[in-house]
This record gives sequence, C-alpha cells and structure tokens, in this order.
Amino acid sequence: MKATPFLFAALLVAALSPACGSKSFGNGDDGGLGGDSPFASDSPFSSDGPQTGPDGAPLGGCDQTCTAAGGTCVQGVCTIVDNAGNVPSGTQTQLQGGGTADSQFAFQYPYDKTVWPRGLLPATLQFAGEAISNAYVHISCSTLDYKGYFGPSNPGRIALSQTMWNAVLGAVTSSKEAVKVEVTKIGPSGVTGPTSENWYVAQGSLRGTIYYETYDSQILGGVGSVGIMKIQPGNTTPTMVKKGCGNVCHTASADGSTLVANVSLSFSSASYDLKNNAATIKQASGLIFTYGGIYPDGSFVMSATNYRTWISAKSKLYDTKTGTNIAAPGWDGVLNRGGTTAFSPDGTKMAFVHEDLDNGHTLAVMDFANSTKTFSNLVDVATDSSGYVAWPAFTPDTKYLVYHVGTSSAFETDGGATGDIYAVDIASKTVHRLDALDGYTGNGTANYLPANDPALSFAPTVLPEAVGGYFWVVFTSHRSYGNTLPSQDNGDEYGKLWVAALDINAAPGTDGSHPAFFLDGQEHTSDNLRGFWVLDPCKANGETCGSGDECCGGYCRGDDGGAPVCVPPPGGCSHEYEKCTTSGDCCDSVDQCINGKCAVVVN
Repeated sequence: MKATPFLFAALLVAALSPACGSKSFGNGDDGGLGGDSPFASDSPFSSDGPQTGPDGAPLGGCDQTCTAAGGTCVQGVCTIVDNAGNVPSGTQTQLQGGGTADSQFAFQYPYDKTVWPRGLLPATLQFAGEAISNAYVHISCSTLDYKGYFGPSNPGRIALSQTMWNAVLGAVTSSKEAVKVEVTKIGPSGVTGPTSENWYVAQGSLRGTIYYETYDSQILGGVGSVGIMKIQPGNTTPTMVKKGCGNVCHTASADGSTLVANVSLSFSSASYDLKNNAATIKQASGLIFTYGGIYPDGSFVMSATNYRTWISAKSKLYDTKTGTNIAAPGWDGVLNRGGTTAFSPDGTKMAFVHEDLDNGHTLAVMDFANSTKTFSNLVDVATDSSGYVAWPAFTPDTKYLVYHVGTSSAFETDGGATGDIYAVDIASKTVHRLDALDGYTGNGTANYLPANDPALSFAPTVLPEAVGGYFWVVFTSHRSYGNTLPSQDNGDEYGKLWVAALDINAAPGTDGSHPAFFLDGQEHTSDNLRGFWVLDPCKANGETCGSGDECCGGYCRGDDGGAPVCVPPPGGCSHEYEKCTTSGDCCDSVDQCINGKCAVVVN
C-alpha cells in the first residue's frame, strides 16, 4: 500500500557478448501474451524438433515475421527497408553519410546491452539533444539488416511499428550475439550520428500476468483513484482487477489462480478467484490476507505482520477459502513475526523478513513440507544493518532470492527514500547488488542512467519460470524514462514498472542482471507499484495452447498440422516449457529442468 500520510494514518488508526544465430526452442514460445505468436521458429511441434545448426539455430530461411514486414530473406539474412517517415532518397543519402553537428545527441532509452524478450510492444527510442527532422535507424547482426527512415519528433523519439519490431526481434536467432543499433538524425544544426548501442534478444516471449497496485489511474477514475490492475507484457493497456480506497496490498499465487489483498481502510482483507473474474472467495474480518505470502497453488497464505500491515498479530498460516488458521509445526511457537513472506515457486521454501531478530534488517529462509504444513531449518541468509530488507522473491530454481534494500521502513523509494535490488545465493549466503538492473556500472555509485538517478528501485518479484534462457524480474522504480517521464515524477510519488533479465547460472557473488526496460502498456500518469508476476491459470486437456506451461497436465502438442492442444502425457521426451522431473526428461540435452519445466539456458 502506498505510504501516503492519509493511508498510513488511517491504517494506524485501524490497527550477455560477441557480435545474430540460436536455439530453436522445443515446444514453442507462446504467443506473446496478447495473442498467437508471430514467431514461427518458437513453435515447432514436431516430436523430433527442427533441424538446427551447431548453435541450435534453424538451418536456412528466416522467421515468418520477416516476410510479414515486407523483408527479403537471402541465405538466412532478413533484409528490411522501412521508410515509415516517407523520407526522400536524397535525405536518406545525407543521413547515411553521418555527421557531428549535435554534440548532445545520445541514447536516453533503451539502455546499452538491454536483453529484449519477444512478444513486447515496440520500444520507443529516446534521445538527448536537438529535435529530430529526419532519422535513420540501422539495426544489424549476422541474420538481420534493418534500415528505417523516420520523420520529425521533438523531443527526439523513434518507435518502430509493431510489425517491424516483431521482425527485428524475430530475425535475431541467438541470445549471445550483440545486435548493433545505430541512429543518425538531421536536426537544426545538421546531420549527427550515428550514435550506437548494442542489444541482445532472448529466444522466447514473456508470459504470465503482472498484478500491481496503482494510484491516480485514469482508468480507475483519475487523481485520487486507488486499486489493483493487471497487465500482460505485450498488452497495450492494463485492466482493472479491484478499485476503491484500500483495495491494495496484494499478492498472487504463482499458478495465477488466487489473489489476496486488503479490502478497505479497516481491518479487513479478502481472497479472490482469478479464474472467475476475481470473484471473492473469502472476506476476512482481519488483515490475515494483506500482503500474505501465498502458496504457489493459492490454497493458503502465511500472514505478513508489522511491516506493511501495521499490525502486531503473529504470523500464521490461513486457508484462503475459509480464513481458518492452519497449524504450522516448526513455525507456531517458534517465530512470531514474518514480514513480506514469500513461498518458492516449487513450494519447498519460504522467505521472510526476520522481524523477531532485528526489526527489518535480515532475510531468513525456512524449508516447508506441504503434506504436513511443517517448517524447519531456519537460516538467516542476508543482513543489512544500515538498510531495511524486504520483498524477497525466489528465482524459479529456488537458488536465489531477489530482494530490496532501502532507507525506508515502509519498503518504498518515494518521498526521498532510496533503495536498490539485491540477490543472495541461498546456499552460500553470498549477497550481490544487481548493478546492471539498478543502473550502476559496477560495485560503486557510478551509473549509466541518463538522469543520474539510481537507488530508486524496490519491490521485485520474479516470473516463476525461465523464458528464452533467462529469469525475469519486475520491479518498481522512480527513475526517469528517457525523455518521456522525469526522475521522481510528481513530487517523487509516481513509480513505474520495469523488467530486467537475470542470468540463470550466475555464480554466487557476481552480477547476473542486465539493464532494465520500461514495461510499455502501463499508464504514464499514475503511480504503478508492487508488480506481482505470476503464470496464467492452466488449461485443461483439449484446449488450444502455445506451449506446455499453459496446460494443467504440462504438455502441448499438435498433430497433422492442426492447432496445438493440451494433451495427456504423450510419452517420450519433453519440449521446452513442458513438464519434467529431471533434466534428462528434456528433448534437448542442454536444457535444464527448472521448477518442473524444461528450460533453455544461455551459458
């Protein structure tokens, strides 16, 4: 819940390297979250898989998005000329010649070395310096040659069409190869550029839904509005889940079935059925569900106390259907207060702020046995004596916790507070700040952010499965968004949702993060925070699907050219995103079984 003085008082009163070829992924990607996938190579439903080269790249041909964009394919290279701005040929030649007229011309967004997943809305390229009269964008790698010409903009902004954006990302067939992006412009002073940076493209589309709380949303009613929204990466606009003062402070189950949240500015909270338009399951008379750590299948929560709920009741397990307290051996009578509690995606561990120990400076992890609801093996894994730790989120392999360290006991970075995102290897208790995600160039304070505004990030959660060779984290930041939104917008009240890739096999004590990107589709004139990223509710056998992770049984197959559907266990090996017990179950010998699904890993 946003820590505005009114709400706070009311609650107190109430209580990756070289320079584009890759992996063609087993059972396919996904369909981007807003519809059918435009990426043909993401959906090979052959039991034997596609023919690939040494790097796993499809042999010959181009992705279907190349021809959809009017491109040509010669020996596996997609060539596209996109004159979106109707720029005359003479001006095109002038742009191709380059120049140095505007010394301030530089990228403000996206950031250099960003890892892009597929299935997103087109990123808006944003620049410092003089206004743009015409611009030339050249995006290239070993399988792509895109040349785009664009018209005027002030301030300098360029956005490819959705068709062109899909084609550019679809043409890049290796997560390891750098994609060079060069931009040249004509402005009042003449020709400037190219200014350049490198991107990387993950070979998969993000999936699931991000549930977040929002303030001043135009969709919910404008200034003063409060509620919970949801957005799928690739959607053009968010959707209301709940609205009204106090309908915030939520969490959602990893399987996308259940949401729990505060209900109003009083001692009440509720659980909701996300498979049935967020219909109320149980409204509780107390705050037992508020910010509760919800089990992956949504069946129960560990209540979060003191921090962010402002109550002093003991943390306990509660059934989300009945609100009944569930006995929890190993926890009951051993621990009293657990802040911002969170279960691992496989349900075998729970992380929490160990408030009994030092009131907000230590994260702890315990093992959990669902069959007996027993907790054991209490281990403090990360401590920060000078900052408050909170919002732990497990990576899908349950090896790392991603969390927030900040100056505010409210666990936010508005109102002048600061914060950064960290990761701790649970086994070794080795902590490292996620420097690239946070905007830093290294372990110190130097940063690459155009507005020089790091240390404004908090509340991370992690998509519960690997996609395209990476883990993915969503977090809230008060940093600037290029030349579109200023740093600490609206008096440091407005934060926004950002997403970053995390390396799956990052060594303990190293930074496995990559520069973040702005989640397009969210509203610009509202405070959007605490994005809770979960998968969508699974589908029954016989329903159409894009990949096995959409199916309750874990398998998605298509026969004889028909649309893929969820099927019973088909026998044989499992494709990417399909069900597995060990890595040996996966069709590709280099895939790993992560949280019960075969996953590609970028090494």
